[in-house]
Amino acid sequence: MADTPHDEVSARERFCKPGHLLHTLEGEPSRCLQQIFENFHLDDFREELNLWLHVSLSNDQGAYEEGTAREDLFDFVRHLHKLIEALCMIHMDTYRETISPETSRLLDIANRPFYLTPAEQQQPALAVQQFCNTFRYAYVKMELLDMLEAVVTYEGVQPLCKGIVVAFYQHLYCLVRIAYRMKHL
Repeated sequence: MADTPHDEVSARERFCKPGHLLHTLEGEPSRCLQQIFENFHLDDFREELNLWLHVSLSNDQGAYEEGTAREDLFDFVRHLHKLIEALCMIHMDTYRETISPETSRLLDIANRPFYLTPAEQQQPALAVQQFCNTFRYAYVKMELLDMLEAVVTYEGVQPLCKGIVVAFYQHLYCLVRIAYRMKHL
């Protein structure tokens, strides 16, 4: 009997995306952190997240029409910046052992924390814990989705690279998932 297209399909693993960031998160959170910070350095995260904040507040069709929602967004983004920096520092502490001193120096320049206090820089896990204690996980997911919606529907004059919007959202989402996993360790 000749091979049918169905036989070829059944021979491969279906409905699996092993190289996807979300798949990596489930199996190897530390490798996921490595992928995240290879794709975006802290400067990239700061620039893009601040752009998302600007666009979210400038968009007429979004969740931020009321002053209280805008105030919450400002505070959330400030805490999210701290979370990103803390996770980057945690990642760099383990990753530093596998790279040359020169590469380490260059990465330190590209990943210099701005939002963390000196005490939080010494113990970045405290900033992760503070974020998780301040915001319910469900709230964080909703806030990220509201910001994503604002960016996608934005029609203003601010230059926006729509090509990285989904990837940036996925990276933020994975960082948040890692943070809440760390809280339960």
